[in-house]
Amino acid sequence: MHLFLLQMASFEWEFIQKSVRQMPPNAVVVLPEYAATPFFLELLSLAPEKIDSHSQARLDQLQLLSAKHQITFSVPLVLLKEQGLLKHIALISPQDTQFYSQQRLVNFEHWGEASFFANPQPTAFKTPPILEIEGIKIAPLFGYELHFDRLWVALQEAGVEVVLVSTASTFESFERWRCVLRSRAFCNSMLVARANRIGMVRENQNIPWRFYGDSLIALPNGNIASSLEGDLGVLHLEVHKAYLQAWAKEWGFRPPN
Repeated sequence: MHLFLLQMASFEWEFIQKSVRQMPPNAVVVLPEYAATPFFLELLSLAPEKIDSHSQARLDQLQLLSAKHQITFSVPLVLLKEQGLLKHIALISPQDTQFYSQQRLVNFEHWGEASFFANPQPTAFKTPPILEIEGIKIAPLFGYELHFDRLWVALQEAGVEVVLVSTASTFESFERWRCVLRSRAFCNSMLVARANRIGMVRENQNIPWRFYGDSLIALPNGNIASSLEGDLGVLHLEVHKAYLQAWAKEWGFRPPN
């Protein structure tokens, strides 16, 4: 299975199309959080209908691209439903589109997603939708959800081998994110692929929020296979089922599928 992480600051349509044209069929492509939509702070000043219209347009573009090139996308979007705005990851395959609703939202004073989005936050975690490509079980997560052990138990019980993580990591969190991504990969014998956004947003035209990139792939042995720096770019890794099974068998943290 060919895995690609696209690192960008916004929805760079020409860059996406050019990148996809060079990918083989059945590839999996991960976009960062708040790349296909404006950043959270920017959403606060927009009408819900405008936010939804923006996401629907991106969804339509990617669905057409997926069908044309036989590519699967994992892309965070914000969609308007009866209960309000919901933060989703759309898993777009040539056959259909599945939606994963974020189960735990950031609830900090400076980053209050929990009071803005209407996502249900169930007491018991639900298993994210699972794709199976070349015999490999794949599931998406939002970056904030990496911190919740019970969600990783659900992934283990479902036999997930590759986790696709979309983030908008910023401030002085570079080393902390590297540590948690490597730890989750190693302790669960899973491959964890993180697509992080780049660029900058200013809060009230004052405090800069700089997104540092460092999109990376953490291997089941806890090592980082490869990473990007802070520029627009693509990270690629060919993932083999036998490799994932071998690591699961060697450490015994997860039964091989």
